[in-house]
Amino acid sequence: MITSTKRPVSNPGTALPTRSLLLVTRLLAASVVLFAGPPSVHADGSKPTGIVFILLDNVGQEWFGCYGGEAGVTPVIDELAAGGVKVDHCYTAPVCGPSRTVALTGRYPHSTGFQLHHDAALYSGGGLDPKREVLFPRLFREAGFTTGITGKWQVNHLYDEPGILDRHGFAESLVWPGSLDRDRMSDEDWKTFLDAVARESVEDTVPFIERIESRYWDPVFLNGSRRERYEGKFGPDVSQEFAIDFLRRHRDKPFLLYLPMVLTHGAFYPHPVTSTPLNRDENRPHNEMFADMVRYADQLVGGIVKELEALGLRDDTILLIASDNGTEKSLTTRQNGREVVGGLYQLNERGGSVAMLANCPKRIPGGRVLPLADFTDIYPTVCELAGVSLDPAHRPDGRSFASFLTTPQSSPPRDWILNEYNGTRVVRDERFKLYSDGRFFDADADPDETVDLANDERPEMAQARKKLETVLGSLPPDNPPPFPLRSQSGFKIRSAAR
Repeated sequence: MITSTKRPVSNPGTALPTRSLLLVTRLLAASVVLFAGPPSVHADGSKPTGIVFILLDNVGQEWFGCYGGEAGVTPVIDELAAGGVKVDHCYTAPVCGPSRTVALTGRYPHSTGFQLHHDAALYSGGGLDPKREVLFPRLFREAGFTTGITGKWQVNHLYDEPGILDRHGFAESLVWPGSLDRDRMSDEDWKTFLDAVARESVEDTVPFIERIESRYWDPVFLNGSRRERYEGKFGPDVSQEFAIDFLRRHRDKPFLLYLPMVLTHGAFYPHPVTSTPLNRDENRPHNEMFADMVRYADQLVGGIVKELEALGLRDDTILLIASDNGTEKSLTTRQNGREVVGGLYQLNERGGSVAMLANCPKRIPGGRVLPLADFTDIYPTVCELAGVSLDPAHRPDGRSFASFLTTPQSSPPRDWILNEYNGTRVVRDERFKLYSDGRFFDADADPDETVDLANDERPEMAQARKKLETVLGSLPPDNPPPFPLRSQSGFKIRSAAR
């Protein structure tokens, strides 16, 4: 391991505004926020030993066997789904920045203002602000849980905002920073990059992305506040070692471990794959390499499960596993007898309906399916499961499905879910799906959305469309972003508008 203390020059960006929400917006938001009352843990009054939340990066439902994927690369996750509760349709923003913000804050993009992808780690210019948003790890820490994170953060620039993970509630951290690697850049290169960001030039910023700090081979991590390069190591293995050490050291106390894997994101934009320890050959077809990445992520999940078993924690630890958005569009696989193309950045079912499951042998009766959930629900659910009270000043938009997990006779808490990106909203029930621009689909029969039923006046269609229109009409307007959102998509959208 080689330790480096060279840090990127701070880029101040735009000052964060103070939090100011109109009362009417609060009241409107309250109309769609449900929480199942005060925290109730288990019927016997006990709390889980801990919660482990594992988030996979850039992999859609089509790669998971438990969702009909035919690649055969997720045997561990499939077994956990069969022994736990799988969410059939789970919505979240179709790209990682907004998706992670939704999960951590429990609030929709229209509430936080993060309507576009914002890559704070790479472009700076502001990040997720603990003065504006109370993340659920902070509530856990305040409630006496030991909290840790390892993997990918991205929603803050960790060099510009030292200590930000601690302020968000994490007592321990080993995180890939996701910034440009200053060890591979001259001072002149750095100035050129900052100028390109200030001009929001897609053409001039893209070449620099290839010089991002490695998340895979010879990776760079921030160990607390210390920058370290792990020569000869594979990044996901470095995170796995931290996670297992965290579990061993805190086995005798309540804990929350957030493990946002760097797998299965590509090595860098626009390269969608990397080799893994399963096969180091970089000259293989991308689909084959990506299958190895998913397979390796699944094996790492298995390693966490085995460690929980060895420590005697398995029965009482809530294991939540999800993916953050759809797969890169250049990658395909078979699902339920069909060839499926990845849906990254798209609000279709391939981009915004992701995998999610919960498993705990003692607490969650298995073999069941929750029809509908979205990422806003994670926040109130994990809090209720752990007996952690919500902050009265920060009520999530989501609905807890904790009772459904722990009590088989409980009814699902939702009959619709919501997704958003770049000002477009989409709401669906178990069958139908309505976009805010009027497009309407039978999402179960037509998952590729080839037949628009917006003008179909059959009673069944009209009734379903009216129901979903009512949901969209009940939602509050978009809050503005807290600062200009910086990403390749943001640069392109603003450039086209000029």
